[in-house]
Amino acid sequence: MSTQTKHTALIGFGTVGQGFYHYLAENYEDKNLSEIVIKDASKSRVPNNLNFTTKGKNVFQNKNINTVVELISDDKEAFNIVKKALELGKKVVSANKKMIAHHLEELVQLEQQFGGKFLYEGAVAGSIPIIKIINEHYAFDEIIEIRGILNGTSNYILTQLFEKEIGFEEALQQAQEAGFAEADSTADVGGFDALHKLLILTAHAFGKFILPEKALNIGINNIKKSDLTFAKANNLKIKLVASAKSHNNKLSLSVLPTFVDESDDLFHVKNEFNGIEVVSNNIGSQFYKGKGAGKLPTGHVVFTDYKSIENSRYTYQNIHLGKKIKYETRDSIWVYSNQITLLEKHIENVVLLNGSQGYGSIKIADLIKVKELINIHHVSIIALSDKVKQQLILQFKRKIEFALV
Repeated sequence: MSTQTKHTALIGFGTVGQGFYHYLAENYEDKNLSEIVIKDASKSRVPNNLNFTTKGKNVFQNKNINTVVELISDDKEAFNIVKKALELGKKVVSANKKMIAHHLEELVQLEQQFGGKFLYEGAVAGSIPIIKIINEHYAFDEIIEIRGILNGTSNYILTQLFEKEIGFEEALQQAQEAGFAEADSTADVGGFDALHKLLILTAHAFGKFILPEKALNIGINNIKKSDLTFAKANNLKIKLVASAKSHNNKLSLSVLPTFVDESDDLFHVKNEFNGIEVVSNNIGSQFYKGKGAGKLPTGHVVFTDYKSIENSRYTYQNIHLGKKIKYETRDSIWVYSNQITLLEKHIENVVLLNGSQGYGSIKIADLIKVKELINIHHVSIIALSDKVKQQLILQFKRKIEFALV
């Protein structure tokens, strides 16, 4: 066990930064803070007696600083900070999922080249230590699938839409007031945040580094009241589900609003909570649930990384397996839409329900192509699992038979 004294620089003192500091102070480790770098010195902060500075270069000029905790929102600046710290062989903790998703392969190489350490559990699933679980619990078993709710903001909004039957804007405002959503909610409701987290998990579970622009993410911002009505009429809920699945050395992944039924563990995950199902060859299916948003849940995970970084590092044991797996976007999935006919050029096996409302089969690659069209026309896209698809088709057949009678 290392006995080296920690000299720490905390970069960023927003929601997560304050949560991290809470645990530092609670455990009498705030004395290890050499620098707290902030962007705006005029902003009032609590506590206000800390060693705040706007001079980030101090972190790299001070040779005594051996641990950097990066918790800013700017992904480009975060990358510069983390890259430079790793090049200096420092230990680095981050929670910037966008930055990590875009640069993880390079950052892993820098960590190995210069002997630093890089942990980022707080970037993925709030209070659920899913990276640790994948690296340790599944170290000797092959993961087949990861699927789950990875964005607490979207799940909070969807819960309010279903249970309180309020409008989208009102639900979003409530999420912002509760501290679950940023002022700019695009990353959350557009599915980008969940995609970044999924791609980080994909690197650990399948050894595959995939850039965000190569993957499919559709958010909840186009969901209509008629979609909610349809879901309730069929005893379903809508959840923003991130999914990565390996089959026959092919990997498919997506982030999509998805119909789930009562038998699905995700059906019961409410508000700001996250839920993740991991399926492996020998263990089978296991489900993990925990708070996915908020200052203290995420701050706790960051603090755990900070405490363990002396003696821990990620193994990336599946990278050699990732070379055998082909990332595939030609697989077809079934989706429901309020304007399914707008996608008729790409859709197959269409089932029309009421006017342009219906569902059918479409390739993931085609959904990626028409994302701009979907957003321009505010088309709702909701994925159907095999079980839900069969349930809806059976109900549709019964309606036809009843009408004929």
